[in-house]
Formats: sequence, C-alpha cells, structure tokens
Amino acid sequence: MSFDEVIARNKFKTNLVLLTYIIIFIFIGLLVDVVRINAQSLSSGFIDLISFNEFPLVTFMMLFIAVCVILFMINNFKKIMLTGSQYKLIDPSKVLSKKERDVYALLEELIRDSNTSFTPELYIMEAPYMNAFASGWNENNSIIALTTTLIENLREDELKAVIAHELSHIRHCDIRLTLSVGVLSNIMLLIANYSIFLFATNNKNNGANIAKIILLVLQFVLPVITVLLQMQLSRSREYMADSGAAYIMNDNKPMIRALQKISQSYTKTNYQHIDINPTRNEAYIFNPKEAFSTHPSIENRIKSLLGNWNA
Repeated sequence: MSFDEVIARNKFKTNLVLLTYIIIFIFIGLLVDVVRINAQSLSSGFIDLISFNEFPLVTFMMLFIAVCVILFMINNFKKIMLTGSQYKLIDPSKVLSKKERDVYALLEELIRDSNTSFTPELYIMEAPYMNAFASGWNENNSIIALTTTLIENLREDELKAVIAHELSHIRHCDIRLTLSVGVLSNIMLLIANYSIFLFATNNKNNGANIAKIILLVLQFVLPVITVLLQMQLSRSREYMADSGAAYIMNDNKPMIRALQKISQSYTKTNYQHIDINPTRNEAYIFNPKEAFSTHPSIENRIKSLLGNWNA
C-alpha cells in the first residue's frame, strides 16, 4: 500500500468519525427537543422537529454554542496552546542563534520539498521533556512548537522528521477536525447529562418519556462512545502524520528513530514530566498515557511505518 493510499484511507476514517459525531450531536439535540415539546410519540416528535412543524430549539442552540466555541478557539488557539510555558517565536527576519537558524532551515527545506504553499509559525518552547505539536485552524494561522529538550536530543534528520510530522498534521487539515470533534463531544455530553434536570417535569406523553429514558441511558453510554471515537480519530491522525513525514522525506528511518528516542526519554524519567497545560496533551506527537490513550503505541506506529514503506 502506497503512502498516498494510507493517507486516503486514514482521511476516510477521520471523516467517518466526524460524521458519526455530527449524527450523535443532532440526535441528542432532537431527543431533548422531543422532551421539551412533550411529544405524543418518539417518531412523531422527530418528524415534527425535522419538518419544522415544531422548531428544534435545543438542537439549534447546541449548534450555535458549538459554532461560538469553535470561533473562540480559532481566535485564541495560540494563547491557549502556549499558556503555561516560556516560548519563543522563531522569526527569520530577526537576529537568531545558530541553533534557531538551523531549526528554521529544516522547516524551510520541508516546505520546499513538499511543495507546501504556506509556512507555519515555528515556536521553541521551554520544557524538560521531548515533544512537539502543531495547531491552527488553517494554513494561514498554523503553528508548530518544539520543546527545547527535543531539539537538544535529536539528530538533524530525526528533528526534521518530527517537524515533517507536525507539518503533515496541518497539511491534512486534521487539526480543525480534532478541534470540531472536541467541541461537539463536550457540548453533547453536557446536554445529555443535564437535560434530565432541565426537563424534570412529569410528562404524560409517551414520546417525551421514551426520549427521557434514552437520554438517561446515554448519560452512561455516551462517555464510553466518545472516548472510543476520539481514540479512533486521534490514532488515525497519528498514523497519517507519520506516513506523511516519511513520504515528504522519502525515508521512514528518521521518523522511526525519533519516535523511539522520544518514547525512551519518557521511560527513563518514569513519565514524571507532566505538562501543566492539559490542552496540549492530545496534540503532542507522543502521549505518555497508556490507558485509553488517544495515540497508538510506538510499536504499532513503527510497524505501520515499516509495513507501508515495504508495501
């Protein structure tokens, strides 16, 4: 299987997860609206709401809140992602140290080699652990951040592979996908958990009561579904970015060595380095959490890189 096919397959998976989220999101809103209008039956309530015989107020409120939160994230993502650490923007128009110039040169090489039409802002972040992340809604406001420890401990080709991995996240547009899913999942979990209290009246109609029972069940089932969907989405993203990095560099070995070194550095410190900004955890190239990790294991990522390269 070629890298183009790997990327296409993983893009299909991520879009499927997003579609699933949107369906569940709308379903939750419609259930609450069925309770709100005290529908005679579940099916008639859905029909009335979908046909706009009854305005689906809660569903549209959920969509409005989701859009507002996403817009807030778009306008404030740099501050949110970089808060809690000392960091420096590597601006080529200003005086830079040799190390900073060398790191920026790697990014420029990758931009040129991949025929990428934009250059994300590059940040170096003070941190005692080896990691990196990319963020941004689109190519015009995208960023890549590398920790100082990562830069100090990787060879040039390994560091280039990590930057290529983060650049691939931006090129594949999966950052906006993850952001959208995160907002959708949090809002639908919140509505599912509190909707019973919002409409706690004794509805006599069968449809409203059935909707309340489904919402009650979803309070326990939905968190599990959400975790599983987020794991599937994030793992597909990481495989896709790993493949993208190897594809841009025309070599899978630097990415493999970089993953091994990053993982080993966490193992040596017994995973003691905890980021004070939890919003970065899911964006990092390596997530040290083991249980229900949003990242595939290093072993599986390396197997994927080796298998796709040899295919």
